[in-house]
Amino acid sequence: MFPAKFYRLIFASLMSLCMSFIMSGIITFLNLGLNENSLKQWLLDAFPKAWIIAFLIAFLIVPYIAKITEYLIKK
Repeated sequence: MFPAKFYRLIFASLMSLCMSFIMSGIITFLNLGLNENSLKQWLLDAFPKAWIIAFLIAFLIVPYIAKITEYLIKK
């Protein structure tokens, strides 16, 4: 297990991995359909690019979104 100080890094990594995997797969399918190159395009091109961008967004933006959410749900 990892120390608590790595929570933000691990959370951003896992969240961005899941989101970019699913979203890049769906978008690649919608754009290319199912053909002999679509899986390769998705896993070797679209997904890695999406993950880098998603990780940076998750790591940098999530703390602010959490604060906004806390503000919105306060009684």
